[in-house]
Amino acid sequence: MVRVICTAGSGALEYTHAFISAYAADHLRGAVAQRLSVGAYELLSNALNFGSVSSDIVLELIEADTLVGVRVSNEAIQARISMLSEHLLKLRANAEQTFLEELRRSVTGGIPRPMLGLARVSHEVGLTLELQVQDRRVSVTAQCRR
Repeated sequence: MVRVICTAGSGALEYTHAFISAYAADHLRGAVAQRLSVGAYELLSNALNFGSVSSDIVLELIEADTLVGVRVSNEAIQARISMLSEHLLKLRANAEQTFLEELRRSVTGGIPRPMLGLARVSHEVGLTLELQVQDRRVSVTAQCRR
């Protein structure tokens, strides 16, 4: 397992993404490494943009016998947690439609702020998303078969 801890505003996104991409490319087959790299980037980007600026963000790469994944944990306010929960329910119901809606909102500057990254992880990259919430601590896991 790989664990990276950073804070919002630290400029960690690009450096962390480069490290995770290189690590995944070295440890996993090509397509899986690429999918995990995209998932790590999008989940970390969301945590940096939507999470609390006063708490650490933890990114973990998870490797099991048949599954690999990335988990990002951070603190968030209740309104953001509710918005994230609703968005993940929409993705489970119809990932393609949600991806297209978020893409349109991204292009037109829709309100509320688009959540294109999660839609991309679910629809375009095909990773399964799971949400765990404990008090204000949010963990989003994106995973796939090896």
